[in-house]
Amino acid sequence: MGNQRIGAQSRDTRKDILGVLLIQAIVVLLLAAALLLKGNVMAYSALLGGLIYLVPNLYVTLRALPHRAGSTAGMVLAQLYIGQIWKMALSVAGFAATFIWVKPLSPFSIFGTFILLQLLGMVLLMMSKKRFLKL
Repeated sequence: MGNQRIGAQSRDTRKDILGVLLIQAIVVLLLAAALLLKGNVMAYSALLGGLIYLVPNLYVTLRALPHRAGSTAGMVLAQLYIGQIWKMALSVAGFAATFIWVKPLSPFSIFGTFILLQLLGMVLLMMSKKRFLKL
């Protein structure tokens, strides 16, 4: 009985967070499509802002919440800390690469999309029924 539930919470949490990231990706695509009416620069800048947010968060989710049994809480916590450091590094690298290599840009679209996804993620996690996600 006990072995069936080992890793079950990590699996469920991972599935919930991947669902949130999927919703955020859909919002980015819809926002970029809407911004096409304002111009191409605003649309692809919004896409880049979304990618800068989504890729590091996806990396943390896949790294910190492994899909294998036998992971202890301490192992998952250590992976969360390491994942957060990599998330920040990937975000900084994404912003740097975007501002160095992509011209012209709409900074409002990049930062606006990035901030929108941060807020949307917090709202979606607060609406979740899982206690773990509300921490």
